[in-house]
Amino acid sequence: MNPYDGPVIVKEEFPGEGVIVPQPVEGLHESGPPPFLTKTYDIVDDVSTDEIVSWSRGNNSFVVWDPQAFSTTLLPRYFKHNNFSSFVRQLNTYGLER
Repeated sequence: MNPYDGPVIVKEEFPGEGVIVPQPVEGLHESGPPPFLTKTYDIVDDVSTDEIVSWSRGNNSFVVWDPQAFSTTLLPRYFKHNNFSSFVRQLNTYGLER
């Protein structure tokens, strides 16, 4: 019998004490920003849509210049809806405000 076959059982040195299980580094399995934020960034950062939505002068916020065109043209291209109110509500869940 090969000693490397099957599970290896290790005797506890001090029975009854809690076993410390190694944990992955925090954030190791995170895959980046949520898709909603990535898509929103892509919409705003696209210079071809600047007449509808663009960055503010300070580049620290964005302005929807034409909410109707934003709803009918851009939202359905990136999301499963064309509801501007739903988009704003989703922004609010990430702490972004009007």
